[in-house]
Order: sequence, then C-alpha cells, then structure tokens
Amino acid sequence: MKVRKPRSVFKSGLFIFVLLGVQACQDNSMQDLRDFVANAYKDKKPEIEPLPEIKPYQDFEYSAGESNDPFNLENIITSRSAAVAIGDSPDSNRPREPLEDFPLDALKMVGTMSRGQRPYVIVKTSEGTALRATIGNYMGQNDGKIKQIIPEEQKILLTEIVLDTAGRWVNRDIEMTIDKDE
Repeated sequence: MKVRKPRSVFKSGLFIFVLLGVQACQDNSMQDLRDFVANAYKDKKPEIEPLPEIKPYQDFEYSAGESNDPFNLENIITSRSAAVAIGDSPDSNRPREPLEDFPLDALKMVGTMSRGQRPYVIVKTSEGTALRATIGNYMGQNDGKIKQIIPEEQKILLTEIVLDTAGRWVNRDIEMTIDKDE
C-alpha cells in the first residue's frame, strides 16, 4: 500500500475547499444583477445638445459701378508688342544704371547723406553692395525713377512705369524707407 505524503493531502484538501467555496457563493439566478441593470438608469434621460441655429441665406448683388468691365474687348491684349504701343512706355534707349539690375524688393535703403545741397540715398543690394543714388537716378526693374529724397524722414519717393491689366503703361508711386529691423 502506498502512503500519501502530508503535503499532497493538504493540496487536495485545499483544492476541494476552494471548489466548495466557489460553488457556495455562486447563485444561478443572478437576480440582483438583473434588478440593477433594469433600474440603474430608469429615471435618467440622456442629455442631447440642441441643434445649432441655422442662419437664413442672404444673397449678394454684385454691382461693379465705375469699375472696368473685365469682358470689354478693349481690355483684351493679343500680344506684348500691342501693349507697348499703348500709353507712355519706358525709354528703351536710355542707358541702364546699376540699381536697375535688381527688383525693388531686393534693394534696402540703409541711409541718406548730403553733399552740399544735393541729397543722396544709400541703397544696399541683395549681393551686399552699397550704392548711392540721387534724384533722377533709376532703380528697380520697372524703370523706377527717384523723384524725391526726404532725409528728415529717411525715405525716398520714386515712380515706376508698369503695365496695368489692360496693357497700358501707367505710373506707380513707390515710397521706400529705412528698414528698422537691421
């Protein structure tokens, strides 16, 4: 006959005890769980956000008034050569000046100075070169001619000749001041 060790008897007894405990705690009806689920949210209503207010459509009537008619045949240009013929075009025979090699946004005004009664402006190019110019000199790629230098306000006024959308040459006034960031 085989003798059982006390340790294996203890393990078997513990297993049977746990099994009986689980069986005793188990209630096959689970009625209390069913009652809780049925009554938990019985008196509560879900909160629903109200719909956003819908604004009525407001129509817009476009009226151009005094504006140019974009569909007018006079505004249509067939070629660049036809555009050059309309209005006062820039002088193509005039010798180019050094500041005309750069667009205006690549030029920075860094100061003004005077020699006698004649004011000058000092302009820095995008290449880092500083050049001076005076009234009557040209700068920028749109035939911008310096009209006035105001040393007290550290600014210059120039006029460019550009093509408008209708292909006419028009004058555009530009004001350039010292860039305070540098």
